[in-house]
Amino acid sequence: MEKEIRVDRIFPLKDASFYPGKEFCDIVYFCPPITGKKRLWLLTEAKKPIVYIDHYKFEPRNISKKDKYRWIDYGITEVELAMSRGFGQIKVYGVNPEQAINSYFVITVQTNKKLSGSIESVEKKLFGITREDTGRSFISPSTVEVGRPVTFKLIYQAGKNGLPEKSYIRFSISRVFTQPQTENSRHDGFLRVVQSDAELIFKGIKGPSDESHRDADIIYFLPDGIRANGKIEIEYHTDTTFICPVTSHTMERRYWYSNMPSLSPAVALDKKKIFVPVSENNGQCVRFVAGKPERLFLFFPGRIREKETIDLVGIITDRYRNIVEDKNWKVKINILLEGSQKKEIKNISEHLTHRHRFCIDFHNLVPGIYRAKAFDQDTGKLLAISNPVEIMDASDNRDQIFWGEIHGHTEMSDGIGAFENLYENAKNTGCLDFAAAADHACYFTDNQWEWMQDVTNSFNKPGRFCTIVGYEWAGNQGHRNIYTSENRLKLFRGMYKPAQDIEVVYKTFEGNPSVVAGPHTGHTGDFWKFHNPDVERFLEIYSMWGHFDHLANKLLNEGAIIGFTGGGDCHSGNVFFSPEDPDGQGKTPHFTSYAIKYKCGIMAAFMKTLDRKNLIEALRNRRTYATTSDRILVDFSISGYKMGEMGTDGNIVITADIHGCDIIKKIEVVRNGTVVHVEKPESMDTMFQWKDSNIERKKYWYYLKITQKNREVAYTGPIWIEVI
Repeated sequence: MEKEIRVDRIFPLKDASFYPGKEFCDIVYFCPPITGKKRLWLLTEAKKPIVYIDHYKFEPRNISKKDKYRWIDYGITEVELAMSRGFGQIKVYGVNPEQAINSYFVITVQTNKKLSGSIESVEKKLFGITREDTGRSFISPSTVEVGRPVTFKLIYQAGKNGLPEKSYIRFSISRVFTQPQTENSRHDGFLRVVQSDAELIFKGIKGPSDESHRDADIIYFLPDGIRANGKIEIEYHTDTTFICPVTSHTMERRYWYSNMPSLSPAVALDKKKIFVPVSENNGQCVRFVAGKPERLFLFFPGRIREKETIDLVGIITDRYRNIVEDKNWKVKINILLEGSQKKEIKNISEHLTHRHRFCIDFHNLVPGIYRAKAFDQDTGKLLAISNPVEIMDASDNRDQIFWGEIHGHTEMSDGIGAFENLYENAKNTGCLDFAAAADHACYFTDNQWEWMQDVTNSFNKPGRFCTIVGYEWAGNQGHRNIYTSENRLKLFRGMYKPAQDIEVVYKTFEGNPSVVAGPHTGHTGDFWKFHNPDVERFLEIYSMWGHFDHLANKLLNEGAIIGFTGGGDCHSGNVFFSPEDPDGQGKTPHFTSYAIKYKCGIMAAFMKTLDRKNLIEALRNRRTYATTSDRILVDFSISGYKMGEMGTDGNIVITADIHGCDIIKKIEVVRNGTVVHVEKPESMDTMFQWKDSNIERKKYWYYLKITQKNREVAYTGPIWIEVI
């Protein structure tokens, strides 16, 4: 179907954000970035509100006086709105929360139409139909277990007036589901019309959609329309579904992503009209829920100073690593502590903190390396093995090793899950020492940003759990993640000038030791051309997008002085402990409607103590390393220089001390982008020393790539040595 995309949008200010002390409410919007004339209107009881769209200011031109509905005309403009892929921000000054409930902001290219009357009459004028008259929809099943194939049945019921001749109806399908097709009933993704009270002409499958934000729009033409309350029933089978719990119930917001239900309907009265979603008063809610308990994970701290107690946390999940809170784990568990001391715990029931979580305190352990193993009490089967923990002697002056992840997304941008839950999950489920949300700056408002910073600050507990304020900038030069050790961080959206250029952003932060940034691998843009060494101190070498050691090697050879982090870019409301697919389908949740094949990574940071200042300093000084998930303990030095350091020496002597979570199969010494030495320990704990004799008098950089039997990988931070 060929359809003219029109910028006609109605934004209810009841959905806008307010914040104490702020004089405005704001809302993020989406509309296709189309140039040309647009007219702006506001329905409100407020007297003379001032409107900002992005950085453009609009003042009232005319206010209706005769109509009981108070429409304010802000005139016609030709400025380019929504310049960054259709996303922008509306700010309204002079509207309070009570007035916002019944206030609506309108952007329309139908500049000749004067708006008046109720919001329903305006919907009719702009779209040819009111939202309430578009109809309703009902879907079954309404509850689906994650990861299981499902056949959806949807009933669309037209409104009280039906739809006129030459109308269209659209059904939108998430890209995480099987691509729909209508040709072969034996193949996955088959979609068919079961019954219809109207003639339907299939017009094709369009994707990605400009308006539904889904990957597939199935479009039908109704040559004769459909009668009042007429029904259309369709059936669709998908072999792939979400592997993380998510509830889809909101019928397509008018401004940005929502968790749209499967087969979400929308109607258009002719090919020039935008599709209007069916009424929000509908029965189309789908819940994807966790499966039965199947897996157990054990987490210890990293490397810590000698202390009275050390916690071992056990987390019980379903097949896809989702928390199962309403179903009991029926396996009886024995815990065996191995290391410098041995201990056995036979009854974990008294250590349960939740149905899915237990915590065991080990007291007064002597210094050394420890791991814990979990066994089925009845069968003796090994259920899980923990990461290694190293307890340092009180006289040991080495830094501690803390585990964390600083690249997670929530519903505040294009992910799912409450913003505050990210930190709860990081602390209590992921058992991390530090965490940060890094939601896309272009998707949340200024008021929301104030609240997000407050939430992040409220979770920060030095010495126990550390959070840092940050966001992901996206502009002309790719994506960059920016963080601070302070309570507040200046926000650059990347949507419009001058913040579209990373040079402007970095110039602002130059000379500020509390700020650090690094490129988001997979979306780095032209990294080296726009690299600022004062601000940009790390590279995300692994994430859900995959391994990027090839990029790291290239940049290091070009002269970059950067450390490595591991992360997720997870959009399921988690950091580190995100859903994964052990079935090998290569599906992990990124966007709510997106799937990529890698799971979340994790980052180790060397710090004296756990707090914001030390974490930012570790990032700035490249005192970090990355793994693909396993908490592998690594000490790596060259002639006394540690990860992230630079020095000079006449000899290159590499020393490594490694404690894995599985058998270590291979340790590669990477020098200037080339593997120059390989160790094959075939053990979980190893130490080695190697002298690089094949060198000249020049500058070198080195790092280690460590691969375990389970294919988990660790990348140490680089060390730079000039041979003299």
